Amino acid sequence: MKKRYNKDLLLFIIIVPVFLFLAFYILPRMDKKIPHYSVTNISKMGYSVFYESLKKLNYPVERTLNQVSEFKPESVQIISRGGEFDINNPEVMKWVEDGGILVYLTPEINPLVKYGASVETNDNIKLYTYHKGSIINADADFVTNKALMKDTSKAYELLKEISNLPYKKLYFNESYMFPSDITKSLWEVTPKEIKYIIYQMLIALSALFYYKGKRFGKIIPLYEEVEREENEYLYSAASLYREAKCLDLMINSYYKNFLKGFKGNSEDWLEYWEIEEMPSLDDARRVYEFMNNKKSKVKEKEYIKIITIIEYLNNIVDKRRDLHWKTLKNNLHVNL
Repeated sequence: MKKRYNKDLLLFIIIVPVFLFLAFYILPRMDKKIPHYSVTNISKMGYSVFYESLKKLNYPVERTLNQVSEFKPESVQIISRGGEFDINNPEVMKWVEDGGILVYLTPEINPLVKYGASVETNDNIKLYTYHKGSIINADADFVTNKALMKDTSKAYELLKEISNLPYKKLYFNESYMFPSDITKSLWEVTPKEIKYIIYQMLIALSALFYYKGKRFGKIIPLYEEVEREENEYLYSAASLYREAKCLDLMINSYYKNFLKGFKGNSEDWLEYWEIEEMPSLDDARRVYEFMNNKKSKVKEKEYIKIITIIEYLNNIVDKRRDLHWKTLKNNLHVNL
């Protein structure tokens, strides 16, 4: 048994990390394809390495899903072309005009910018000025994870250009990469830490059901149901009456059960008792007198005493009935 337990424990320890890895890294990427040039994309066409590097270098960098026009012009917005973004949108133009700086990353350095004066900086980066703001254009492939594995020089040139800009915050704006009409589910907006706790709880419950569903230790025999006592319901009801202080109902229940042991007119049971010369005649008379001449006020002790006597008399009747049955049975055997 101990060997089997150790084996199950080892399998459990192995399965947990595998399950968590699938839940956090593999399944989300199978469920939906992450767009190219996203900082959450860890594939060769993602920006995750560039983004994390800026964070390690203590740049005030942040990912956002808000529109450009919702930010103050004192920030830098890094946007990759794609989705619904239009650099010639009037709201974007107004934001740049008021002093905003837009780093526009495109598959080629020749975007269709219909405003601003073009200023060549070098072969890899193009600068546009428009009133108080400016647009920096560079190739989107310069800072992909795939490109950084081979060459970091072009990404470094872009970083130097950004470092020379006056800004308080550096945003990777990905609001245009995702359709605006799609509402995220509760699970999608749940923080990863909370998801980790939920997964742990599910694993723990699964382990509990697994071990509770298996049989350990010595088999416990299931005994047959114990035979019910005669008049068990009557005694149960009487106990309830006693708890409810309904002693008159309780004694009536016992007395009615006692009268069932007599054939014919049960009201003349005392006469039958005398004729048959059954024992405890005084007790029988006491019960008879009590039940036929009840007082208006009876103490609880007297109720209990009468009930005890009734129970005693009932046992006498049962024994006499059994005696008659045995005698009749013996006579039948003799006659046969």
